[in-house]
Amino acid sequence: MTTPVLPDPMIEIGTDGTPVSGVSGDVYFSKAGGVDETRHVFLGGIGAPDVWHDRQTFRVGELGFGTGLNFLVTWRDWKTAAPAGAQLDYMAVEGYPIPVDQLRTILATVPELNAEAEALLANWPVRVGGVHRLHFDGGRVRLTLFFGDAEEMLKAASGNVDAWFLDGFAPARNPDMWSPAVLAEVRRLSAPGARLATFSAAGAVRRSLADVGFEVSKRGGFGRKRDCVAAMLPEGPAARYPAHVAVIGAGIAGGALVRALSARGMACTLIDRAEGPGAGASGNPAALLAPRLPRGRTAIGRIMAASYLYALRFYDELAAEGADVWQGARGGLAMARNDDEAERQSRAVAAFGWPDDVMRHVDPDEASALCGIQVDKGGLWFPGAGTLSPPAITAHLGRDAKYLQADVDTAEKANAGWLLRDQDGGDVGCFDAVVLAAGVGLMALPGGEKWPLRANRGQIAYLPALRSGPAAPVTYGGYLSPLIDLPTGQHGHVLGATYARRDEMPDEDWEKLRGVDDVHMLELLRAHLPGIETPGPCGGRVSLRATIRDYIPLAGRVDDGRYVLGGLGSRGFLTAPLLAELVADQITGSPVPLEADLVKALDPARFN
Repeated sequence: MTTPVLPDPMIEIGTDGTPVSGVSGDVYFSKAGGVDETRHVFLGGIGAPDVWHDRQTFRVGELGFGTGLNFLVTWRDWKTAAPAGAQLDYMAVEGYPIPVDQLRTILATVPELNAEAEALLANWPVRVGGVHRLHFDGGRVRLTLFFGDAEEMLKAASGNVDAWFLDGFAPARNPDMWSPAVLAEVRRLSAPGARLATFSAAGAVRRSLADVGFEVSKRGGFGRKRDCVAAMLPEGPAARYPAHVAVIGAGIAGGALVRALSARGMACTLIDRAEGPGAGASGNPAALLAPRLPRGRTAIGRIMAASYLYALRFYDELAAEGADVWQGARGGLAMARNDDEAERQSRAVAAFGWPDDVMRHVDPDEASALCGIQVDKGGLWFPGAGTLSPPAITAHLGRDAKYLQADVDTAEKANAGWLLRDQDGGDVGCFDAVVLAAGVGLMALPGGEKWPLRANRGQIAYLPALRSGPAAPVTYGGYLSPLIDLPTGQHGHVLGATYARRDEMPDEDWEKLRGVDDVHMLELLRAHLPGIETPGPCGGRVSLRATIRDYIPLAGRVDDGRYVLGGLGSRGFLTAPLLAELVADQITGSPVPLEADLVKALDPARFN
């Protein structure tokens, strides 16, 4: 398991503007010929651009991301040579990520890559250990960054890489990057016929590559280097991936899956019993995007942390596309409502190591100023958090799919795919793959009985516009949203939320708004935000959320051609975007955006 704190690369800039690592003493690239060197050593070494001409998806792995120069040049050249609609999947390992301000200074010396560099800098992730997924060119280019020790990160990775760039400083200065164990992981992650290029022609490197099965050859080096190396694995049968996928469930999980799968070139049919997207728990008028991190780096805590960092980029991408994603001011306060909560928050800050521009402690005075209301307790402030608009998000995400209203009852193997039928035995359709993403509806879908899912009833209340309402959301055991447009046609606030076991209620009662729940939510609000007036609710909504026994979502392969994304509970808008990427990567055999132990924790087979 990676630690959140990463070592300083100790960047030094030479007199000629060349960036140098203070750790290894080696240069990242030559200011005079860095781009040309990348094209000669790495792109030329794997046979690019010719190798791209007939590939709809091409996957590159790199050891030593450094300044990102190899990625930027590859991206630039791939755009001009790859087929229309093709995908570039680029994964890279880096043990000493460069702080963004220093990276900006370095990349300014390569003006011919300015457009790509600006996009990378705008999306540069939080500098903490783990896996970070970035998107470019409308999702056609995916960059998966593994921040941490090379061997550890590669062991935590999965995927089928078509070409490798080994660029981790000279072996004599950085031997860990070139160890037999690291190169064995490179081999494990390689697709049949994978190519490899490196500037190093050291005998030990060539022998280690040969030992794991690569056919190694020397090529002419760049500049003053006499040689560089190209290598290749034996060819094998090409993997086949689904072309048409059915996604059952049109909430946030289904919508995020449609986006991820469509970006990978697959046709999607979104199937739900309702007339349109977002009819279930994803249909609330507001969803709070903010994590609740545990005291330590548990599996669920790391999943929530990675999901939050990804979700911030995901929803900002939707907003840039024109979706009305955000409501009210950005930011969110998680109030430390008692001593136990304050202690949990302090330990979470220490455990996850996020910088202040992502999460920080605030005292009551600062919390009051940030939220725009008087609070008597401090807590954690998340500057990027906020209040989402679920209807706008689910509608936007469903644009890329054919929508089919149907109540799926059975799934049968049919040739190489799955035939879905409704409750009357009628054909819903035949698909190459199926993803079950129906929330509580998973319990009634074929195969859903194997998972210990539970339906929890949740009620929210609508409050009329408050004179002393918050500008940003506040959580305190319950939550209060900023001013939004309510489904009633009024401006007001969402007050949440109650949780109760659905199976402990009469069938005819669970959908009804309960006055006792409104009273409970209002009492909690008065207890923690006593300065806010508390008029009676002007409406509300009830929905069911699917939770699972261990509170870790289900995300992954069920069996041949079937996958699941569910059990998200009340954290669907937080976790669905990243977990949809995970499922889409598993369907397409691509590098996944989480470490192997977290993929295992999410595996639906854990209950078999």
